[in-house]
Amino acid sequence: MKLTAFTKIVVTILITAWVFILPVQAVGMLLVLEIVSLLCIKHDKMALTAIGGLTVFTGLMILLQLVCGSKLQVALFGGLRMMVMTMSFLCLLASTRIQDIAKALVDRFHLSVEYAFMLTTALRFVPNFLKDSEITLDAQTCRGYSNRGSIIKRFKAYITVIRPLVMRAVAKSETLALSMELKGFGKNTYKNMPTEPLGIGDFFVLLIAVVLSTYPFWIKRI
Repeated sequence: MKLTAFTKIVVTILITAWVFILPVQAVGMLLVLEIVSLLCIKHDKMALTAIGGLTVFTGLMILLQLVCGSKLQVALFGGLRMMVMTMSFLCLLASTRIQDIAKALVDRFHLSVEYAFMLTTALRFVPNFLKDSEITLDAQTCRGYSNRGSIIKRFKAYITVIRPLVMRAVAKSETLALSMELKGFGKNTYKNMPTEPLGIGDFFVLLIAVVLSTYPFWIKRI
């Protein structure tokens, strides 16, 4: 079932609300569905790495909450909420082109072209920045870089990785700015892209989204 970028964005936004209104069992089911969806959309090493990194970060957040005095149940539920919300954005990025997201933000959500481009460019730079960091780390390792020793030594050694990585990012941003200027970036930037019409699958998913969003209201009547 093919969904438009508009439907995917709406569902992603609503998930951030569902984690606060749905019971913990339903939130856990959402997490399972998101992991399965992400693996079906992009079953490669990058998807597994993203899931693993997010799991580790969630575990650290739960541990930090326990150290600060939160109850175990509260810490676990907070970590589950954060993981579900983050995983929804990963599914959105894995299943939707950046151009389609920008087009939907401008046409459907009436967001200005500048803000839509700024948001989608930031999302596009994240995977590129991660790839550049791997390339830079491999290059510096070939030149003798080592992350062994004390924390201070590791930090000083990592500067040799950070410096070329930042310079590379600045050079890309300058190239992007020049390209935008030459192509006449402005209000008509996304006008030539066709608008995706909503299909039966979109209306079905949006109907389910409305039902889940009104859960606190109709559950009281049952």
